Order: sequence, then structure tokens, then C-alpha cells
Amino acid sequence: MRRALAQAAAGMSALWLAACAGTVRPTAPAGTETPAARAAWQAQQTALARLGTFALRGRLAKTGFGGFSGELSWIQDGSHFEVHFYGPLGVGAVAIDGEPGQVNIRTKDGSYETDAPEQLMQDKLGWSLPVDGLRYWVLGLPAPGTTPQLRLNPEGLLQSMDQEGWHLDYLEYQTADGYRLPRKFTLSDAQRSFRVVIDQWSLAP
Repeated sequence: MRRALAQAAAGMSALWLAACAGTVRPTAPAGTETPAARAAWQAQQTALARLGTFALRGRLAKTGFGGFSGELSWIQDGSHFEVHFYGPLGVGAVAIDGEPGQVNIRTKDGSYETDAPEQLMQDKLGWSLPVDGLRYWVLGLPAPGTTPQLRLNPEGLLQSMDQEGWHLDYLEYQTADGYRLPRKFTLSDAQRSFRVVIDQWSLAP
């Protein structure tokens, strides 16, 4: 399954985002969610919860002091994930793969195994991503565990969310294989801020 997804992610054929021309920008102010929006959100969560397997390609930028940008790919197959980030000409390349509780991180300086990927990334790279939560946040879903604070747009999609010390703003959505999925969002905590743009999705049946 992972091999098939990797080929799909690398190929980027015409199957990618056949319907991505329609995008929406969430604009609803806080506290204005209608019953229809809340019902749509329940349906959205139910649909996305079935997506245990997906692949995406896009761009990641760290904003603010020490900022950088590069290309991002993510393959999720059940609990197993593979994430690759590399800047222009491969500068700053890092690969992360594994499952919750056992993660491998590979950089130009070596390979490391850890159950605390954020701390290891910070120590080795000088920056880190919330890998465990991001697996859900890229789909526009809250992560299991801590209770999030949510704001919905009129279509019942996430407009913003606070969870596990991170604030996320969903700026644009796209349609892929009949699902409404994020195209552009930002995430930040007290020390870090990132911008993510997802150019291409692949969803396994």
C-alpha cells in the first residue's frame, strides 16, 4: 500500500485534484455557526475519519525569525507515516517516518530513532513540527486527545482551531475525490509559526 501511494504521490498525474478548481475561503466570524454548519461539520468529521490512507505534496514555510521554505510530501498509511521536507536544491532535507511512539528522523548528519520527534528535531535542526497532531490537522480535523477550541465557516469546515498549544487558521479549501480538504493553512505556537500550502492530494479508496 505504501509503495502504491508513493508512486501516486511522485507521479502527480491528471488524477490529482481533478476538481480542485473550486476553492473557498473561510470567512465566518466567531460564534455565528448555524445549525446547518454544525450538521455539515459532523458529516465532514465522519467522512474524513475514514481517510486512514492519503498522500499529499505541497510547500512548507517557517515564518518570522530564522524563516525558510521548501517542499513537503506526506504519505499516511494507517498509523504509519512518511514525511519528507527539502529546501531549494535539497538544502535542509529531512525525512521522518514511523508510527506514534517510534519515529525515525534522517538528516544529512545521520539517522535517529526517538519517541519524542519534536524535541529531537529541535535539537538537531533548530526547528520542529508537531508531527503527531499534524497528521490530523492537514486533513482539517482536530487530533484525538485534548479538547480543541473550534470555529467553523458557513460550510461547516474548520476556520480556526486551538489545540495542544497550537493555533491554526484554515485559509483556503479545495476538492479532491469528492472530499473538501485544506489547501492553505497556518499554524503557530508561542515560539514558532508555519505556513502550509497543499498543491496535490491523493486519496486511496
